[in-house]
Amino acid sequence: MRIILGTPINSRPKPWLYFRVPALMVNAFDILRSGIYEEDHSIKNSLQYDGEVWMDSGGFQFLRYGKIPDIEELARIYDQVWDARYFLNLDYPPSPTDSEHDLETKLRRSLDNYEHLIKKFDNVLPVLHYHWKTDIIMRYLLKYLNFNPKCIAIGGLVPYVLISRGAPKNSRRTALGFLLKIKRETDLCIHVLGLGSPVINPILSMINIDSTDTSTWRVKAAYGKVVMPGGGERHVSGRAINFGGKKATSDDLARLYEFLRSTGFPVLDRFDDIKLSFEYRALVNAWVVLNSFEKPGSGVFRNIYDEVTNELAKEVLERAY
Repeated sequence: MRIILGTPINSRPKPWLYFRVPALMVNAFDILRSGIYEEDHSIKNSLQYDGEVWMDSGGFQFLRYGKIPDIEELARIYDQVWDARYFLNLDYPPSPTDSEHDLETKLRRSLDNYEHLIKKFDNVLPVLHYHWKTDIIMRYLLKYLNFNPKCIAIGGLVPYVLISRGAPKNSRRTALGFLLKIKRETDLCIHVLGLGSPVINPILSMINIDSTDTSTWRVKAAYGKVVMPGGGERHVSGRAINFGGKKATSDDLARLYEFLRSTGFPVLDRFDDIKLSFEYRALVNAWVVLNSFEKPGSGVFRNIYDEVTNELAKEVLERAY
């Protein structure tokens, strides 16, 4: 399974200048705000990157800044950028608390956008957001499959899997089970939006998800945190902790150092910079996110991993007989 790093167009640092990064995800809002697409038209030149680049619609960022995304404006940006591998559809993410009417409205508007963009670009991927009313979601999945997409992006999982506030009970198992069901029944290429992390990666990999993306490598670093192999995060900057996470102990730092050493992290000689340098923490976090696939150590994700493993083993045995 590939991990795609989400990054601003003017990213600092650029991990791909230090080690291999399989693919990058940029967003159209950032491109529009930077004005880059009006100049060079090459995302790869702007990023100093020669690998695969995906472009998200930036719908979430547009709304954060009080701007309603316009499908024609988005199409103009997509049309100017010639070296992106995939463009993602402009979608309207449902909330776990949405009524059935609101859910249908958002899914219908997202489908309308896809129908509009697919007429202009053959590399637009549909984005289908998960909701606990899975019968409705599956109905829209079938609508997208009628277009024979190269791949489909599944979004909306973060509130159910990583946050789970406001979501129905047992939402983590239900949401991840939904991915397993789609992969098992369609064998479709699936990209999971926003779930790349050491604690989720091994579960997604076990389900045979094709790729996922994450921006957590930069976000955590900005808050003075490092991402730990196997899951979890630790504060290392020495700043006061206002919410979330634990301070790193000497044992934590020793474990992180050993993971970096054993996996060949190329900037290990600067490990003492981890407490003072945002850029160094970001490089460490990117490496851990890209390379940590070990079984979750404990908790609900360990249980889910074991359940998925048992379910897949059972399926193999049934096929054998």
